[in-house]
Parts: sequence; structure tokens; C-alpha cells
Amino acid sequence: MYFQSGALTFLLASAGSIDYASAFGIASQHSFSSFITKPIQSYSARPSTYNSRTSLSMFGGGGGGAEELKELADEGDKLSKTVGGAPGLFKAGGLAAIPAAVALGAIITPPGVAVTVVGSAMSGVAGFIGKNRIDVATEAAAKPALAQLVIDLSVNSPEIEDKIKEIQTKFGVEDEEFVDICSDVYKKYLIGMVKTPITLTSEMKELSNLRKILNLNNLAVGEAHAAAAKEFYRQTCLFTPVEDLDDPEHPDRMSIDKFLFLSERVFRQGGETNEAFKYEMSRVAKAFDLKIGEVLERVAEVVEPFYQKALDTTRSKIDTDAVSSDMLLRARNSLGIDEMTANDMHLVTFADEVKCLLGKNDKTSEDADLSALAFVEGAKDRLSKLQDILELEDLEADYEISSEATPLFQARALAIMDEAIAGSLSPESAWEQLNTRQGELLLKDESMKDLLASMVMQAMGKSFEDTMAFAKVNNVGATYDKLLDALGVKEACRAVLQQSHWSEFDDFDGLFFDPASKSSAIGFLSRADRLRLYKIFLARSVRNSESGKELTDENYEKVKDVKGMLAITDADEADEFKMAFGQELQKTLNMAMFEMTGDDFTEDLVKNLEAQIDQVINDYRLSDSLVAEFSAPIYMRAVNIISDKTPSGIPSKEKMEQLDKLRYLLGMEKEDSYNAHLEIFGNAYKTSVSESMGSTGVITKEYRKPLDELKKRLGVSEEDSRRLYLDAMQDRMVPMIEYIVLELERTMLNAEQLARKRQKDFGEDYFKSGKGASGNLGLGAEANIMTDCMNLIDFYTVNDIAEKREIGTKTIEKKVVENDEEKTVTEEVPDYETVYPITGLGSNAVQQELAELLYRQFVVGGFTAQGPQAQRYEDARDNLGGILGLEKAKMEEVTNSIGSTIYENYINNSMRTKGQLDQQDMMFLANIQGKLNISSDDSEKMLIDTQKKLLSEEANAIVANESGPEIVKAFREKCNSMGLELEADVGLSRAMVEEMFEIEVSPALVNGDITIESGDLLTEIQESFGMIPEDAEKMFLDIILRRAKSAMSRIKAELLRGREENCVDIVLRLMRYGQFVNGELELSVDEATGWKIFNMYDSMDFEDMDKETVESNKSVLKISLGLS
Repeated sequence: MYFQSGALTFLLASAGSIDYASAFGIASQHSFSSFITKPIQSYSARPSTYNSRTSLSMFGGGGGGAEELKELADEGDKLSKTVGGAPGLFKAGGLAAIPAAVALGAIITPPGVAVTVVGSAMSGVAGFIGKNRIDVATEAAAKPALAQLVIDLSVNSPEIEDKIKEIQTKFGVEDEEFVDICSDVYKKYLIGMVKTPITLTSEMKELSNLRKILNLNNLAVGEAHAAAAKEFYRQTCLFTPVEDLDDPEHPDRMSIDKFLFLSERVFRQGGETNEAFKYEMSRVAKAFDLKIGEVLERVAEVVEPFYQKALDTTRSKIDTDAVSSDMLLRARNSLGIDEMTANDMHLVTFADEVKCLLGKNDKTSEDADLSALAFVEGAKDRLSKLQDILELEDLEADYEISSEATPLFQARALAIMDEAIAGSLSPESAWEQLNTRQGELLLKDESMKDLLASMVMQAMGKSFEDTMAFAKVNNVGATYDKLLDALGVKEACRAVLQQSHWSEFDDFDGLFFDPASKSSAIGFLSRADRLRLYKIFLARSVRNSESGKELTDENYEKVKDVKGMLAITDADEADEFKMAFGQELQKTLNMAMFEMTGDDFTEDLVKNLEAQIDQVINDYRLSDSLVAEFSAPIYMRAVNIISDKTPSGIPSKEKMEQLDKLRYLLGMEKEDSYNAHLEIFGNAYKTSVSESMGSTGVITKEYRKPLDELKKRLGVSEEDSRRLYLDAMQDRMVPMIEYIVLELERTMLNAEQLARKRQKDFGEDYFKSGKGASGNLGLGAEANIMTDCMNLIDFYTVNDIAEKREIGTKTIEKKVVENDEEKTVTEEVPDYETVYPITGLGSNAVQQELAELLYRQFVVGGFTAQGPQAQRYEDARDNLGGILGLEKAKMEEVTNSIGSTIYENYINNSMRTKGQLDQQDMMFLANIQGKLNISSDDSEKMLIDTQKKLLSEEANAIVANESGPEIVKAFREKCNSMGLELEADVGLSRAMVEEMFEIEVSPALVNGDITIESGDLLTEIQESFGMIPEDAEKMFLDIILRRAKSAMSRIKAELLRGREENCVDIVLRLMRYGQFVNGELELSVDEATGWKIFNMYDSMDFEDMDKETVESNKSVLKISLGLS
């Protein structure tokens, strides 16, 4: 509806005092103060008693939100307020227009204006006030009404939720619009709350209740906080200097922090996801131009004082049982304190309680007597209760107690340890006082151990610092004295700690004198410094003896203690003793050696020298290892001297006795002398062995005993003498093997080939025969090689070169007699194998290929030999392989190869002459198996492989020569009789099997031997060839189709030439082919030719055939010829 402009002008002119702008809801908006609706007072210097951070309260109070709503309740134009007074009247008209005169008379007529004036004025007004204006006024009136309701009843009223719903119904506000109204009320309330800078915990509940009664979801609350943040920023930050906003104690800064805190709590308690929480807090942070991280830090600064107050209350009420861990948990959940922050605050609170119970505070003077401070009575129970409430781990609580009690313990304990070190206090009394002080300070054993260890480190470290000060200026005497003082400190500390009976202190030196640990008493000393101190103490200990040349028992014990205290290793100790006293020991031992190797030897000389050596060793406490280090080279020199005095290289029995006595004086075991004797006398023994072999190379029995006696006289060990013996044998064996190899090459190569290989011209007469290898069964061997090989084997055997080595046990059967009855029992006995210590390959006398060839020739020679000599060769075969150095597997490979050749040749000959192997053949092969020592499995495999090879060659020949079906049949039947399948066993390809199948089947199919009634015959052939039924059927069908097409081509050719008489047999054959496939021969024939062929068949004489069969054959032939 619209007013006519003239009437409106008159109306406004007549009502000069009317608030027309308010009547239409377009009144100007006015800005108010940041905190209250009264005029803003200027902010000046803060009163001296102002301390906002310390005046925070945990109790309810105030009403900033309600105060802010009062302004909202007073807002709205007169039309809104009138609607608010009687909303039903204005909503009842629905879409009908309200006459302007009634509306104006009831609404805009001011007091004192005559009704007549109004009436006359209204007579010119033709417009109406529309429904939209009434709806807007109605909704605008609902907001102040809602605000007033919250003011009147408060957010805690149990009936306020129903009253709010009544307001929505009373004013007829839609749900969506009412949510906006509620959000605006929430926003105003929130702004009002934060205008009061002091944060109250009750305000969280208050804001939560407001949200609940207004029925706002998370989305609406987020929008309200974001809008409130923007508005509050405009009201506050735009008018406050930056430096004031950076001041945590400025009221405006405190109000912003309060806003951030309340927002964080509302979003968290609203069940927002982490993503939603970050989003909503980011919007609030952005409104205040802050980063979200900074926002969360400022929130923490707001909430921590609240929780600290709760913790302080907990301490004050610890004895009343009025506080619990559950109460603190609820406080943390309410305030949003995270676990890490809470734990840190709990530790600080516990530490404050510890200080309080110890009587320590910030005013405790540095000069106060800390040794007198101790926990008050009942402190242990009080701290235990507080630990449980604060939910601290034992380790955490113990650490806090230890941190505060440690200085107090050290103040008394250091004095106690000083008295114990000075000797004025016994270890027992010292420990009793330390233990008492531990109880006064509630220190756990673990803390005590660390503290005591630290004090020992400190005491010992001070001693070593003083010692090094003198060592650096080469004051040897003072250094020695200070090390003695350090030993005293060490023993005093050890004695006190032993009273604790704690196992950690059992290894005292390892715990306090670890050079690898910088925190140990000697951690600051370098290895060079420690060795320097030890060297000084060792030398001074000898010098301070009565003779000045010995290390007394007392001083030696002190040296050992200093060694442990300075962490000197055994190796370093040995080096220091060697440098200090080695020269004296070497001089004494050398003197004894020269006396013992001289010509004037007596038993008294041995006794006197022994006394002198023992005195040096005992005076200087020299170790056996040090004596042995000097003895070995001295003894080696003595053996050289004895050898030089023996031109033959074999010393006399008397000289060897002198060496034995010297070895005794030097403290050497017999085993310690073996190396020297081997180096000096070993060659003499080896020479004697070589000379004992003579020209035959065999050491006879009469020379064996003298060799054993020589070995003992020379003092060579069994192991070394065996090695020398084998060296001598190898020297003799190598030429023998080289000669045999040369003989082998002579039998295999001609003169030119051998000369080229050996780089030497042997001449024509060197070869006794120009013939190649010859022998039985395709093998050949020369007799002279066999003789040479047997000589080599005899040389190896008679000289006992081979050795037996136990490799485990084996089970044997043996006959025993029990109760006059013979029984067979089993027994576990050692199992041995023969070891060949020197071999042709190992001595490089022969190469691998020639060794294998020589062994092969020997095996062949043994196989072809006759009589007793053959058995001798057979028994020596394994020995020759071992002497040559061949592995057992390689020897089996060679014999199997020979056996395979023999098997192949023999079986080939037998099968060619007899067609198959008979019993006599099998006995011969078994004999070969035994001669060549071939295993049963290998023999069977050779037999089968040979048969397969021969059968495969025969099959290839059958196919290549286009043999007839009879030959193919005979071949497959032979394979079947041997139990071999053509493809799986003989190894024929599938294509070859199929070709042989066709060779046998096709002729029989053509000549009528195979008909539709020959199913058994076909099955026999298929199974005999090892074909699966499907493959045989498919192949047979292919043969039929090919044969049928060939027959049809033949018929057509004969008919073309007018030779119908030649077609009779072919037509009959075609009919037989059709019987196998019910006429489906896939022939291509024109109808006229087809009928001609059929009529030809129809005219044939079938009087010997029943009529039904004839008709069936005609039907098949029709189908084959494509006739209907």
C-alpha cells in the first residue's frame, strides 16, 4: 500500500511532534560504550591495588549479559511496541488490510491533537498499511520480549524454556526467523558478559544454560560467536591503543581473553569435531586479528589461574577429605585443561607442598643451616594423600622430594663423610647418621644411592686433582704420597658404603673408576695421565723397599689397589712391569742360557741358576706371561747354539738333556719348545725319512724304529713329525705321478702332439707303438700304466700315508652265543673314512682333467683284466682315486660313465641280434655292475637309459624309412613287452607317435581290416601307443576324412575317363569310411556325380548281405554324397 504524496505531506505537517521515523522502524542507530550504556569514562592510570589476574573468582556473580539485554529490551519503534502489547489483534486480520484511519488513530495520534483534525486529515488519505509492515513489526517486537523474559526469569529458571516457546507462539514467528532472534539475543548476552573483564567460572554454566533454553544448535552458536566477535572488536579494539591490548592486565585485553575463553569452552562442550572446532575458533580469531595458536595460548592463560586456585584449595583441605582426584578431574574438564598442562601444574603444587613441609620458602636465607631442616611430623602421610589426589607416579613424587631434599642431605652428609675419611668417625657410625638423615628427608634408597655415589665421586675427584698437580711438575715423591692419600679416601668411602649392604656398591672400582665415563672419579684423566701416575707409583714402591730392588708384599698390594683405582688394564700393567723390570729379567735369563749351553754342565749349576732366576721373578712380582715372553726367544737362541755345535745336525743325547734342563729353568712346558725344535731340527728329520726310503721308495720295518727314536731325541712333536714325514713322501710321490701321466699321454697322443704339449722332442723311438687305444666294448688301456699305478698305490699303502678318520657311528650285525644258542645282534661301532693327506692334485703333480682320465684308464684296465690280477685292480681302484685327489662323487661319475658305455654297447649288440635282453644278458650286466661298483639305482638307470636310446633311434629309423605297418606294430609291441610307453618312457615326441599311429592304422583302414565293428582293435592300438582316447579319436577321424577325400578324387578321375569298373572297390571303401562318421565325410560332390556313384553302388551284388544292412549302407552313402 502507498500513501498519496499530498495527503502524506499534510498528515506529517499536522502531527509535528510525532516520532515518524520510529513509527516506520527506520530510526537512526546510536553507538554505545564498550562496557556500559552510560557515558564512557576516560581510562587513566590503574589504581595501585588493581590486580585483575589475582582477583579471578570461582564463584558466581555479576550480570553483564542481563545488563546488555536491557538495551535490547528497550529497542524497537512504537508500532513494534504496540504490536508487542497486543500481537494477536494485528495478526488476526490475515491478508486483509487494516484501514489507515483506524491504524493511525490507534497508533500515531499523539496526545493533545484534536480528533477532528485527525479525522479531517485522514479523509484525504486513500492508502492502507499493508500486512508486510505488520509482520516485520510483530517479529521485531518478539526480540525485546524475549530479552525481557531472560532478564526477568534468568537463564537458570526451570520454566523459562516454556515461556520462550510461548513468545514464539504469541508473536506467530516462524522457526527460522525465531532462530535468528534467539541467536541475536545470545550474541547480545555474550557481549554483555565479556564487557566485565573479570572471568567467573559460573559464566560458563550461565552461557551453556542460555544456549540450552534458546535451543541453539552448534551452527547457530558458531554464527553467534563470530558475529559477537566482530561487533565486540568494533566496540573495543578500534578505540583502544595497541600497547593496551598487548598488556595482559588491561581491562580491554582481559575482556578479549575472556571472550576467547568462553568461545573455546562453548565449542568444546558443544561436542564439535576437531575440524569444526578449528573452523569456529579460526573465525573468532580472525575477528580479533589473531592466529589460532595465539588464541589457544591466551585461553590457557585465562583457565590456569582457576585451576591453580583449585589446587591451592586442595592443599589447604588435604586433611579434611573434602577434596579428591575426581573433583579435580571435573574442574579440568570444565575449564579445558589438557593432561600435560595439568600434570605440570600438579608437579609444581606437589613441589610447593614439599617445600612447605620442609620449612623452606622464598624467604629462606642462603646462610640458613640447611642441615637442620627436615620434614615435619606427619609429612609423609600428607604427601602420600596429595600424591594420590594429584595422580602422580611414584617416580614423579620421589623426584620432587629428592630435588628439594638433596641440598639438605648433602649439607649434613658431606660433613659426615669428611669425618669418616679423616678417621674421626667409624664407618658404622657414619652410616647410622646418614641413614637417620635419609629418614628425616623421606629419601628413597634409589635417591640415596645416587647421592652417596656423587659424594664419593666428588671426594675421589678432589684427591686425583691434587695428585695431578704434583705429577705435572714431576714431583714424584708428592705424587706418590697423594696416591697413598687417595687410597685412604677410597678405602674410607668403601667402608661406609659397605654398611649399606647395597649390591650396587659391590663392584666399587667398576662403579667409581670407569675411565669411559666422564662422570667417574677418573673421567677427567686421560689414559696417558693414568699410566703416568701408575708408573710413578710402581717405581716409587720398589725404591721405598728396604733393599730398593724389590716389591714387598705390602707395596705390591698397594700397587694392585692403585691399578684398580686408575683402571689400568692387564695389558698396560704387563707393559709397565716389562719396561720397569724386563731388562733385569732378560739379563738373568741370558746368563742362565749361556751357562746351560756351555761344555761345563753340572746338576749344581742347574740348582744355582734356578735360585737366581726365582729371586728376580719373586722380587719384582713378575707374571708367568712376562717370563714366557722373554723365555721363548732365549730358548730359540739356545737351540741354535746346540745345533751349531753339532755338524751332523743331530745333537747328542747329552746336549738334548741340557736343553731340557734349560727349558725347565725358563719355566717352559715341553709344548712351548716344539716350534724351536721344528725350525732347527726339522730338516734333519725330513732328510732321515727321505734317506730311509732308499731306491724303492718304501721304508722297511728295520728303519721305522730308528726314525721314531730320532723324532723323540730331536724334540719334534708328533704332529710336526707327521707333517715332515708327509713332506718327504710327497717329494718322492710327485715324480712317480708325473711319470705315470707322461705314460698316459704317450698312449693318447702321437709324437707331434706330445712334443707340442710338453715343449720337448721325444723322438720317434720313444713310442713303442703307433696304435691308438684299443680294447673290448669300445674301451682301451695300456698295460704299463696299470703296473705304474699299482706301484704308486703300493708306495702309498706300505708307507702308511693314508689315515683313518672317525666320522660317526654305524650299526653292524654280529653273531653271539647266549645259553648255547647263536643269535644275531646289532651293535653301534665307530665309522671311519680313509683320508689321503697328500694327493696328486694337491701337490700339483697332475691336473684335474688328466687325473680323471688316468683314473678312467685304470678302471677300464681293471675291467678288461682277467684272473686274480683283475680282482687286485678292482680292490685298488678307490685308493688310486684318493691318491690322485679325486672326490668320491667324481670317481662314481667316472665309473658310471664307463658302465654306461659298456651297457650301451652290450645292450645294443644284444638287442640287434636277439631283439630283447634275456636272462644271460642280465647276469652279464649284473657282473659288470659288481666289477665297477655301480649302485643298483645307477645300474637300473643305465639300463633304462640305454634301452630308451636304442628304441628312440629305432623309432626314428622306422619313420625315416617309411616302414610298413607290420614294422610299426612289432616296434610298439616290443616297447609294451618291456613295460615302456613310447612318449613317456622312450621319449618319442607326440608328433612321431601320431605319425606311427597313422602308419599302422591307415593301411588297415584302406584294406578293410578296420571297420565299424573293429572298436576293440582300435582301442588296443590307442592304448599300446599310450594315447588318450580323445586324441586317438580325433586323429582317426582326421585319417578317415583325408582318406575319403582321396577316394572321392580317385572316383571322379576314373568316371571322367569312363572307367566305371575301376570305381567299385573305391566306392565300397568310401561307404566304409562313411560308416565311422554316419556319412559326415565333408565331401564336395555335385548331385549328378553323386547319383551316378550311388546308382553304381545300388547295382552291386549284395546277395550275401542281409537287406537291412544293405539299406543302412545305402543311407550312409547318400549322406556322404549329399543326396536327399
